[in-house]
Amino acid sequence: MYRYRVIFIKEGDFTCLSHLDLQRTFIRALRRAGVPLAFSQGFNPQPRLSFAAPLAVGIESDGEYLEFDLTLPRESDQLKSALNRQLPPELAIRRVQEVDPDAPFLTSLVQAALYIAVFPNPVAELASAVQSLKESAVLEVERKGNNAKKRVDIRPFIYSLHLQNASGESKLFMFLATGNQGGARPGEVLKLLPLQDGLIRVRRLAIFVQGPKDYITPEGETLSAYLDRMCINT
Repeated sequence: MYRYRVIFIKEGDFTCLSHLDLQRTFIRALRRAGVPLAFSQGFNPQPRLSFAAPLAVGIESDGEYLEFDLTLPRESDQLKSALNRQLPPELAIRRVQEVDPDAPFLTSLVQAALYIAVFPNPVAELASAVQSLKESAVLEVERKGNNAKKRVDIRPFIYSLHLQNASGESKLFMFLATGNQGGARPGEVLKLLPLQDGLIRVRRLAIFVQGPKDYITPEGETLSAYLDRMCINT
């Protein structure tokens, strides 16, 4: 068994794809590229693949992660080229890495994600509203359950919020918990703020797992190093 990790972007009209549609898109692309996918056992075998942290509809991303198992090895650059020929530019593959097939899939390891929301025009009361969220002990939002709606406190899942105002626009950086242990969604945070007319663009910049001393990206870059490299002061 051979496992590969694909890092790809998601933007433009393809942010409207649901998680299931995105999964189907990649399975078709892998098959058209002639990739020897490994399948699960049982009565209904499925390709052995996993997205690290499914992205909500409407959110762009600089780096989504897909891992899949193959029955035969492939050279990473050739695999990247073969997949990019089958995918639209809005889902372009940035990197392909071979990883340990015995390691757990990333989906069970991801614990946090960094998002940016860009407001087309500065909102006068936005700074005070963000500060109010940071100082709040409880921030309840409504979510749909299996049978009814429920109230959920997302404050423990908001690790940090940072607002930058420059060049006629406001940028809100949100470092939020995500993954199997629970989390906050960027849309839930934005609903707690005084919003303005106009399009608010939301993009996921990176995902993180827990490292020995700090959160790290799947490639091993610490959160603090990532923020410094991207010139994000939190």
